Amino acid sequence: MYQSADKYHNGRITKRGSKVARWILTQIAQAAARKKNSRLKEFFNRKKKTIGYAKAIIALARKIATIIWHLITNDEMYEDETGYQKGEVKKRKIVEAEIFSVDERITIISGIIAIMGKKEGEST
Repeated sequence: MYQSADKYHNGRITKRGSKVARWILTQIAQAAARKKNSRLKEFFNRKKKTIGYAKAIIALARKIATIIWHLITNDEMYEDETGYQKGEVKKRKIVEAEIFSVDERITIISGIIAIMGKKEGEST
């Protein structure tokens, strides 16, 4: 939670927006918390020590929503650097990025913004 000028940022998932989207994000967070050797699991474990399991899952869900928003707005692919152990051969999958129309991007981003509790037009 921090303040900048007259803007207040509290960093939690609100009840605004789609219930289904919140549920999906928490399910993704549950799965990410179990994945071996990932940055998201490391983040979850750090949070779990200080705030407990349930709040750490919500914090991870919010982090995932932020990552998704960043990837969509910057048209990037996600890569988790800690997913491989030393000496292990890194196999790359060739994945074609799905191309979204402008309307689809706006819909996705507005849904994420509603979940994160930001008002439309508010910068971070």
